[in-house]
Amino acid sequence: MPITKSTLHEVRKKALTFLAESFEAFYEYAIAVDQQGVISWISDGYMDFLGLEMSPVGHHITDIIPNSYLPHVVTSGKPVFLDLLYIRSQWVVVSAIPLQDERGNIVGGFAFVAIESASHMKPLLAKYNVLQSQIRDVSRQVPTRNVRYQLSQIAGRSEALRTIKHQIRQAARYDISVLLTGETGTGKELFAHALHDLSERSGKPFISINVAAIPESLIEAEFFGVAPGAYTGAQKEGRPGKFEIAEGGTLFLDEIGDMPLVLQAKLLRALQEREFERIGSNKVQKADVRIVAATSRDLGEMVDEGEFRADLYYRLNGMPIHLPPLRERISDIEMLSERILDECAGRLGLLPKELTSGALDLLCHHDWPGNVRELYNVLERACILSENDNLIDITKIQDLLGPRLSKPRPPVEKVPEKPVMPTPSQPPRPLKTQLQEAEAAAIDEALCHTRGNRSEAARLLGISRAALYEKLKHGRYQKGADADN
Repeated sequence: MPITKSTLHEVRKKALTFLAESFEAFYEYAIAVDQQGVISWISDGYMDFLGLEMSPVGHHITDIIPNSYLPHVVTSGKPVFLDLLYIRSQWVVVSAIPLQDERGNIVGGFAFVAIESASHMKPLLAKYNVLQSQIRDVSRQVPTRNVRYQLSQIAGRSEALRTIKHQIRQAARYDISVLLTGETGTGKELFAHALHDLSERSGKPFISINVAAIPESLIEAEFFGVAPGAYTGAQKEGRPGKFEIAEGGTLFLDEIGDMPLVLQAKLLRALQEREFERIGSNKVQKADVRIVAATSRDLGEMVDEGEFRADLYYRLNGMPIHLPPLRERISDIEMLSERILDECAGRLGLLPKELTSGALDLLCHHDWPGNVRELYNVLERACILSENDNLIDITKIQDLLGPRLSKPRPPVEKVPEKPVMPTPSQPPRPLKTQLQEAEAAAIDEALCHTRGNRSEAARLLGISRAALYEKLKHGRYQKGADADN
């Protein structure tokens, strides 16, 4: 019996219906983002699982899932298949793939998860856990040098942190030296790991060396290695240095400001010529490494004082990235605290921990001279001292922080005293006049901000363009009085 066009159309229709139903059934928990990591679609099932009452479309994925794999997938173009992710107090199996246009350009990412409670996924999770166990057994026998942190694992949603993450993603795209600056405890090594993970060198070693922790007499050997029998007591087979071990990968130089001037010249040569020699050897070896340096000192000031070579400073400063202190990103403290408490409780084998609102408020008013490192230490001690409690209250945090607060605040809430009203030196002006002046100032500011763009100014002020034109017509506004759209 011949197949008619009508029959073929019906078959296609049924096939498409089947595919759509299969997609909804299998990808019950799925989400998609654009090239910037902004959510463009989410399934109803996943919204319910995440406990979202309103659609997160238009928000960055890390605002909803801080440890999402999607930012890394979109940036690197590398998919993630069947990996574990901890969401809402349970492990889920995650797969994430980059989405490409017809030219092969990455335009976004798509991810779907399988919840452990779903019966049809239990066999897969069981097999996956067995594989993970086997991998851990092998890992104990084979030493590895993988990165410990990914950018998606860095908690926070402040504008300052978003700016830093954007700079890290940009720097990872280009094979240039990066200089991370910031106070101690701001997470410079953590960001260095994340940068390496996003770069083309991610499959090669990430080697870290703390310049300040190595005696001056040994630091050259640490960098460049020692040839066999170079001096009395040296190993017969010699010893490779960090440049050699990091071949093809990233060499992280922490506290670079503490490097002796003599070694600075040798490091500069290795960076410029991309070659080095072991101590006691005349054999020149190639150095294909990317340098990421970090310091809490002002290298520019050290250059002016002759404590740091200017040529080395400019060589390291290919892409400068400054990490802000924690007191400048207070809005990140809540997410950071949740991440730290989960990690500490799991590592120490304690009950899950949670901060009371008062305890969190107190953390947000501390000056944090030790930054994220100090926050981690405080919360780790709080976990231990609250061993049998789920809640960590304000009293526990107060005892650990002590009296030093950047914005002094009592540990318990109390009704503020009624403020004393100043006695005016002259009678107040009419309310109508004051409102007109306030309105004029707001319009002037909006027009100045938009450089005279009236449509944009109206949008910022929350009024219609017609209303703005009417006010400009009858009022006295200096800024943008003659501006066009």
